Amino acid sequence: MNKLFALQSDHPLFRYFTDEERQHIEKIGELVTIVEGDYLIGQAEEDSRLFAVDEGILEIIASRGGAETVVATVGGGDVLGEVSFIDDSPRSTSVRAAEKTIVRAWDKKTLSEALAFDPQLLAKFSVAMCELLVERLRDTARRV
Repeated sequence: MNKLFALQSDHPLFRYFTDEERQHIEKIGELVTIVEGDYLIGQAEEDSRLFAVDEGILEIIASRGGAETVVATVGGGDVLGEVSFIDDSPRSTSVRAAEKTIVRAWDKKTLSEALAFDPQLLAKFSVAMCELLVERLRDTARRV
């Protein structure tokens, strides 16, 4: 963890946000309900929204040789879509609801504009996103 900001929460995106800052950012996100079996994200889609799972379980699905394979599951508190949010790249996997799931979705333009007007909040968010990506990189390296 960094030494710049005090840890405020165990949520990956909001780990350095005060309760007030977190509420502000959560309000600009949209709550989306996905019913069991429906897709939140389709592989190769061009969509730069960032997601945080509020409740439920999602399956991360990779297409390998034309067959879909569940490579991971995520639940409450997990974050999805950070790579496409950062670089506007097409989605690398699909994400399907294993049960009724509620996620909070942030449009890149709306979230970026909100953060741009608050440099301290932008810094906290940026550090948290970098740490999230580093954690993902380390997890991937361990599995290989």
